Amino acid sequence: MIAEFNRRQVVWGVLGIAGALVCYVLAWLFFRYGAAMALHAFGFSTGSAPWLAFAALGGISFSGWRTWKKDEGFQSYSESVFYHDLGSAADTAGAHIVDHYAGQVTGPAYVLSQLFLGGPLLLLKSIHRLRSRIPDDAGLEPKLAHLLAVLHAAGKWQGLADYPGQEREVFLLNRMKKIDFSQHKGKVRFKARTSDGI
Repeated sequence: MIAEFNRRQVVWGVLGIAGALVCYVLAWLFFRYGAAMALHAFGFSTGSAPWLAFAALGGISFSGWRTWKKDEGFQSYSESVFYHDLGSAADTAGAHIVDHYAGQVTGPAYVLSQLFLGGPLLLLKSIHRLRSRIPDDAGLEPKLAHLLAVLHAAGKWQGLADYPGQEREVFLLNRMKKIDFSQHKGKVRFKARTSDGI
């Protein structure tokens, strides 16, 4: 159980780091060549374009870190600041036309924002995955298997008071997604997942 969980964390962690690198490279290319085109259009030297791109990556990384610290992540289009719907607010032809043309700008901007944030968010999530591996202490695997079997036999929601001295095992089973877990109003409740075999 522990080895399988740790192996899954490593695989997803490595894939996430690879995805983060792809997002960072795409963001750097976008800002590198976008800055070069803008500088050239205004008659300036394009030699500073790489530095502008690195500054943009620094801003993206900081924004991604702040998003991560707030326990947020990727957003759907309707949750983002780019979402608009003038058509339902004002049911007129003009509102629908403005909504259509605005969507041609905000849609690609939303996709780019999620792509750029993908670098830091995937990197931070991957680091978290790699750090959340469970040390395979002697005797821990049988304890977890036994507690999971007891929870399956109980088949109901219970609290930590029902399992004194086994708090660590409960939290590790939760980390491995072997149990349903709730912490509503600070009160910990858990039960074995009915779909999960022992």
